[in-house]
Amino acid sequence: MTDTQYQHHSTKKRRRQVCLFGLSADPPTGEGGHLGIVTHLSSSMDLFDEVRVLPVYRHMFSSKRGKQAPFESRIQMCQLLFKDIPNVVVSEAERIYFERASDGLNEEEKSSVRVGTADLLTMMTTDEPNVDFTLALGADTFIDLVNGKWRRSEDVLRLVGYRIVVFRRSMKKDDEDSEQLKQSDNDVQECIAKLRQRVQSTTSQLAIRVTQIPDATNLMRGVSVSSSAARCTTDEALLRQILSDDVLNFIKEKRMYAFSE
Repeated sequence: MTDTQYQHHSTKKRRRQVCLFGLSADPPTGEGGHLGIVTHLSSSMDLFDEVRVLPVYRHMFSSKRGKQAPFESRIQMCQLLFKDIPNVVVSEAERIYFERASDGLNEEEKSSVRVGTADLLTMMTTDEPNVDFTLALGADTFIDLVNGKWRRSEDVLRLVGYRIVVFRRSMKKDDEDSEQLKQSDNDVQECIAKLRQRVQSTTSQLAIRVTQIPDATNLMRGVSVSSSAARCTTDEALLRQILSDDVLNFIKEKRMYAFSE
């Protein structure tokens, strides 16, 4: 495991540590994807009292809404996928925030309500003042956040107290993407250096950990462990390499994605 220095926020009374992992869950993937990441966050790192999985409720951009599977189905698939990991909670926080923000609005007004990460974090830190939240992000997503490509990027960083776990793929000597992964690693380190400079003028402490996630795709050359790949096929042999059996059976039972045709 490759780690940067990680410092816990210390107070007189121990604060609860919760790691937040957001995903579209359309569908959630197995050992080579979402399940592997959450399992690693939950058991291998021994840092968190809870890993909270946050499926997206509705897309930020109206042009892409309605193209995802129903939120209730994505919640159920996550519950099936993570059910055997004791400190993992599948949360409907995005739905709860949307319902609060749109209370009393008509349908046209509701369509303009956007649920961003900063909005969600504001609600959660208000509702749970004795919790320290940490964001779990892939390397590219972390780079985008630090470079201001997220809506209210600085607020997001501030609301999590600059506590972030950045997960990256493990790399082998013969990895075809090794140069790209090395460049991504360099970019991550540059972003950490940028954040270190920013927090010097604040009372915050930088708390970034970069960790390698065991990558099952190295054992399955040519197989793309991705939600988009799972949506496009009914090949069950392939799908069993991408999804857990429980999630695949749910998709078949509900006739979702390619099984709807």
